[in-house]
Amino acid sequence: MNRKTIRKVVKVEGIGLHSGQRTKVFLNPCEGGQGIVFSVHNEQGNASIPALTPFVAETRRRVVLAKEGVSVQTVEHLLAACFGMGVTDLLVEVYGNELPIGDGSALIWVEAFKDAGIVELDEPAPVFSVPDSVAVGNDNGVVEVVPAERFIAHFSFATEHPLVGIQEASFDEKENDFATEIAPARTFGFWEEVSQLWEQGLAKGGSLDNAIVVFPDRYSSPLRFPNELARHKLLDLMGDLTLLGVRLRGKVVANSSGHTLHHEFCKTLLKMMERVTEEEAKANG
Repeated sequence: MNRKTIRKVVKVEGIGLHSGQRTKVFLNPCEGGQGIVFSVHNEQGNASIPALTPFVAETRRRVVLAKEGVSVQTVEHLLAACFGMGVTDLLVEVYGNELPIGDGSALIWVEAFKDAGIVELDEPAPVFSVPDSVAVGNDNGVVEVVPAERFIAHFSFATEHPLVGIQEASFDEKENDFATEIAPARTFGFWEEVSQLWEQGLAKGGSLDNAIVVFPDRYSSPLRFPNELARHKLLDLMGDLTLLGVRLRGKVVANSSGHTLHHEFCKTLLKMMERVTEEEAKANG
């Protein structure tokens, strides 16, 4: 797999899920090797922020990247689309403090990529083949990766809600199509969580047009998949793993995890990558 970027500039506008503010984004082609970079312009100032784990500033209900006092939030859906569509090099100009949420899924970004066109570059994409199994967990969940010949992921979670119960979703990069099977899955929240989010200053732009609300006896809108909630959690996981800056080759199994645990998992994988690099350097003299 070679590195990929887009053919032409494309603009995306919309409301930010958490800020409630209207934002404007320009996706720009860039040369191979630059990776995914956010060029952010807002009331905090201007900054160029690489989409990499060390620049993650917050993981509460969304992913926030920050550098030099300037931040941009809710980047995970765009990053998931980059992962799923194979885009490795992209300049993301953001005018505002948050990316547009679209309909709550990653379709807004998949459609933008299709409009711009995806082009293959001349150099291979960076890949990290996991040499050993490793797991990271907390009181809420666990994420584990084991060696595999390609990227495979499985997400599961259990609730006491009678409509949701246990949900699972899987993705195999050789067998599944991200654009049709994962990207359409929308973000969601349980009705009892909504007021808490508002108290925390989040979900100001949330509505029934850009999120699924799980009421005690019904969903706010018909589901696109029977396991749409699990598919969206898998989408978030893929977006978070994009912050490694490499294509992960391994089987990832996640249970009831979220952005915070995914961030800890990525930091653990980065240490593993450093160790492997050091061992290879020693082996080569």
